[in-house]
Amino acid sequence: MIAYLKGTVIKKLDKSIILIIGGIGYEVFLSRQNLDNIKIDEERDFFVHSYIKEDLFDLYGFPSWEELNFFKKLIAVSGVGPKSALNVLALATVDELKRAITSGDSSLLQQVSGIGKKTAERLVVELKEKFIRDLSEAGLKIDGNNQVIEALVSLGYKQIEAQETIKHLPVEENDLATKIKQALQLINKK
Repeated sequence: MIAYLKGTVIKKLDKSIILIIGGIGYEVFLSRQNLDNIKIDEERDFFVHSYIKEDLFDLYGFPSWEELNFFKKLIAVSGVGPKSALNVLALATVDELKRAITSGDSSLLQQVSGIGKKTAERLVVELKEKFIRDLSEAGLKIDGNNQVIEALVSLGYKQIEAQETIKHLPVEENDLATKIKQALQLINKK
């Protein structure tokens, strides 16, 4: 599998670029947002997802590891292919998308061509749990409610908003994932 490419952009197409590396040209599909930032004859590097099917071998490029991981989470949801996932990434930053998903807001995702209401709602349901689980399993090396604050900040919430929210969490709860869920519920009620 190809996981990383670094080379010179020799051609910019409608949804992809041709990246030349050692005399070999690779077509790399990018989100609209990333494609708009590309210039011909510029050296660029990308974390890559190789998408292989019976008659297909496509490469999807991302400027950051975080974007690549978010893309992989999107395509793991039934009904979401790589082209739709790229379109989701073109809507907003990864933090803004995570925030919409963890707050249960599927309307942002419904703006993507090919993602209807049901698919957007399924994305929210499946990814919300994954994001919360990932944060609680990350084993943040901070004690007490600071873990919850750090988790909320990593989802795109402001530090002050996270600090205010934890003041209203039940004291008896010790499970980090449960605390994060409760904090998200409190924030979304505001």
